[in-house]
Amino acid sequence: MKDEKNEELAAVLFDILADVYPQSPWSQAQLLADMNRAEADYFFAYEDREIVGFLSIQHLVGELEVTNIAVKNAYQGKGLGSQLMSTFIKDEQLPVFLEVRASNRAAQSLYQKFGFKAVAKRKNYYRNPSEDAILMKREGRFAGF
Repeated sequence: MKDEKNEELAAVLFDILADVYPQSPWSQAQLLADMNRAEADYFFAYEDREIVGFLSIQHLVGELEVTNIAVKNAYQGKGLGSQLMSTFIKDEQLPVFLEVRASNRAAQSLYQKFGFKAVAKRKNYYRNPSEDAILMKREGRFAGF
């Protein structure tokens, strides 16, 4: 049952990515495979019962990684990205990492609002178009343990 529900959900999420990006960075099959992994969690933003945004994280040993965050273009600027971030970050005790396009100042500003700091640059990390990624990190509440 979970796989069938996830197939429908993967199609919805792929449509969101296709709306946000000129070319989706993830295929529908990649989204489905990720959703079926025990290490992955997904959070959703709704407007009138329609999923209009999502955030996914991956649990790694001793840290988390934000693997995806996207809100449909028509719903951007309404605080949904902040809602998605606050859904999982408010009580998070582990360090959290993410990558963001160097040109995506709006996303970087959102992440900084939640305590993320730039820690490195990954040259030519993104494709279509090729661009550097800024690696950002938010220390966990119990950093140093």
